[in-house]
Amino acid sequence: MADAEANEKHLSSLHRSQRASFIRSLVAVKAIALNTFKETVRDRVLYAIIIFALLATLAGLIFGSLSVDQDVRVLEDLGLFTITIFGGIISIFVGTNLVFKEIDRRTIFLIATKPINRWEFIAGKFFGLALCILVTNFAMGFFLIGISALQTGSLNHLFSLLIALVFIYVELLLVIALATFFSTFATPLMSMVFTLSLWISGHLSNSLLSLGKLSTQASVQLMTKAVYYTLPDLASLTFMRSELVDKVPPFSAFAAIVAYVLAYCVLLLTLASMIAERKEFN
Repeated sequence: MADAEANEKHLSSLHRSQRASFIRSLVAVKAIALNTFKETVRDRVLYAIIIFALLATLAGLIFGSLSVDQDVRVLEDLGLFTITIFGGIISIFVGTNLVFKEIDRRTIFLIATKPINRWEFIAGKFFGLALCILVTNFAMGFFLIGISALQTGSLNHLFSLLIALVFIYVELLLVIALATFFSTFATPLMSMVFTLSLWISGHLSNSLLSLGKLSTQASVQLMTKAVYYTLPDLASLTFMRSELVDKVPPFSAFAAIVAYVLAYCVLLLTLASMIAERKEFN
């Protein structure tokens, strides 16, 4: 009886300790994320990129006026493309400097003296930039929706545009995760090159697979298949987003592609945390 009570008390104490550790981790991640968000939104380069993106969206009005009965389609397609490209530029530019800035300014040593795990540091940096991209992504998106509404005099495409913005944001989360991963072991310049290369390759993975099927060499076909299944399939995101003008995809397809990309993000952040745990900052 006494042993049972002792075991129960031990389990209860263990559960309390685990809850306290979980809460402490959440507080640490939140603090780092908010600090990263504040630092990012104070960057003047961010606003210059956003202004340029808004001007590029307005250019869609000019290109749309040159088409026949496709002015709204051209405006929305160009607007969504602009949001994706400039959102990606922000994600790569800021994300690849996340860890390097802390090392360059020596603030990483101050962080290291605090009871913060490396994975909490990586997660906080990721979520801070993800919050910044969320704000900028939907700010540019609502600007596009406003222009489209003025052009058509209605909000018929509101829902499809909102879903398209969600697709864009999910894609940008992957870009942030790639940039965060590479920033843990490479210089900012090399991180930019690696991140940009994988981002573009993810959109070309289907073409690579089709090209491999044209080869008569079994080794080439096997290699292209391996590369195809390793790279994130961003082409599906783009295809589904382009179809939104005509129809809304079923929820199952929407959930599957979002879960697929988020799984990649989790994998990349896990690898980044493992590298950061073994990295000696000097």
